Amino acid sequence: MALFRIFGAGEWGLAVANHLSILNNPVEIFLRDITKVELYEDNRTHRGLNIEFGKNISFFGIDKINTLKNDKEIINIIATSSSGFLPIIETNINYFNSYNSLSWITKGLDHSSGLLFHQLLDKLLSNNIDKCVISGPSFAKDLVDKKQIEVSIATKNYNLQKIFMDAMSSKCFKLLPTNDIIGIEISGVLKNIAAILAGSLTANQFPDEYIDELIAISQEEVYAISKLIRGENSLYPISDDEMKKTLNSPACIGDLRLTCFYNASRNRQLGLKLTKGCNVDKLISKIGTVEGYLSTATLFNNKKVYGEGRLVKAANDILYNNIEPKTVLNSLFN
Repeated sequence: MALFRIFGAGEWGLAVANHLSILNNPVEIFLRDITKVELYEDNRTHRGLNIEFGKNISFFGIDKINTLKNDKEIINIIATSSSGFLPIIETNINYFNSYNSLSWITKGLDHSSGLLFHQLLDKLLSNNIDKCVISGPSFAKDLVDKKQIEVSIATKNYNLQKIFMDAMSSKCFKLLPTNDIIGIEISGVLKNIAAILAGSLTANQFPDEYIDELIAISQEEVYAISKLIRGENSLYPISDDEMKKTLNSPACIGDLRLTCFYNASRNRQLGLKLTKGCNVDKLISKIGTVEGYLSTATLFNNKKVYGEGRLVKAANDILYNNIEPKTVLNSLFN
């Protein structure tokens, strides 16, 4: 049986750890905050998620990573925020270099370099490392409450895919396999940008039919960007049919529909406040980190890599050029 090591203790990481534990998998969670390590070990609970951590979950400070036994098959999973992905790798590069695979449940990309996470791993570790990304329409509380969830699992390594599917599949949690790592990553980036625009559509009295059209535009851009990136990289070959299947996968259409229509997303929450005369900087300071806000700038400022699609341009005009939201939205659909 594999031992799962999860790096990061946000709600989604903790929910996945709890799910693995319930299915009798041993889990180790690594945190930077020693106070939280002690708190979780002492109390064995997370009140916000209503979790009672099982005996097969252990908590460690990240500084302990090189002192632990590696006498089992280890599956390393990055579960940080997008901004925490690069620091975890850089700080522990010797550790990660000692393994043949790395997986992640983090959505987004690295804003400092403009790279997708698989590109970061190719650059910092090796392009020969097996990579696996799990992404889809999922809230931590829903997983804890055993609501029906379907996600995509993208990897080129069948054995790694099988380990995850055997360890995580249940009546309420299903993983749908694909080889399209790049398409799944791009979907996780664009769905946040789309959610901002969807919230603004609602705030500016556009009917829901426009959100449906926005989702279709987003799918087109997922395909276009994926094709653009793949055209410059022969390490991730995939057929056009498989790329198009991604557009109807949980990670793409599933996550788009969840984040664009449901108010739990910070991205949609920002969009709901984007009306005439709004001050975006003040809104961000009140809401906190909004991944789609950051991703808009990263994609727009890296046009040579990601192209210039309608979705990103519209979001950039509203968020960074201070153009009236309703004007931009009308132009997007004309």
